[in-house]
Amino acid sequence: MKPFVLFALTALLCSLASTAVRAQPASAPDVDKKQALAELIAAYRLADIWPQMTAKIARDSLPRLEEATHADLDHDTFATPELAAAAHARVPALLAQGRRDLQDALQHFDADEFAAYTAYEIYAKYFETAEIRQITAFFDSPTGRKLSALGPTIVAESRRPADGDPMEKHFDASERAEIVAFWKSPLGVKMNATAEQIREDMHAHFIERSEPSLQAVARQLASKAEAGDAAASAPKP
Repeated sequence: MKPFVLFALTALLCSLASTAVRAQPASAPDVDKKQALAELIAAYRLADIWPQMTAKIARDSLPRLEEATHADLDHDTFATPELAAAAHARVPALLAQGRRDLQDALQHFDADEFAAYTAYEIYAKYFETAEIRQITAFFDSPTGRKLSALGPTIVAESRRPADGDPMEKHFDASERAEIVAFWKSPLGVKMNATAEQIREDMHAHFIERSEPSLQAVARQLASKAEAGDAAASAPKP
């Protein structure tokens, strides 16, 4: 049962790694598909995904944050090359705080906007209207809602094998059978096959939307690095 635990829940949280299936560019959804996508947003709890991903986005953004901070320092003027070098050398020690500041900024983003983009721009490319309604039907069922609500908890518990199978802990036999049947169905298989590409599409959108916040945090880190130079070069009393 454990493989299906990880499969279902990591797909639910858009972090499943699997074989990607490229979608063709999609035209704007018709009225019927838009309605189906609106129902999917609620049933699949898409607005909850962004807050759950901010820590990972902030962590994955550390190389970009470091690069942006050094670039900011490169555009500043220092009294001597040694002071510039010292400021650059302080950057690595500032990145942990920078990651926390970036994550805090990301938490204030509009989760509903990300949910709408995920549905209307991403899911619309990969799934037909009937398939979207099938996904909604499962995640709007008692078992699907329970799986969605417990998703983060079960993913965390599944990383601790000594604690046993979290599915057996939280779901009875009939619920587990329903979950397995969904993920083994043709639609579940398709969701598995498209999960990595959907994740990449979402991640690309998150990165694009987070760029202004990242640049603002980089400016703050650069200022702190420069402030260390100012303190070091200030006349002693």
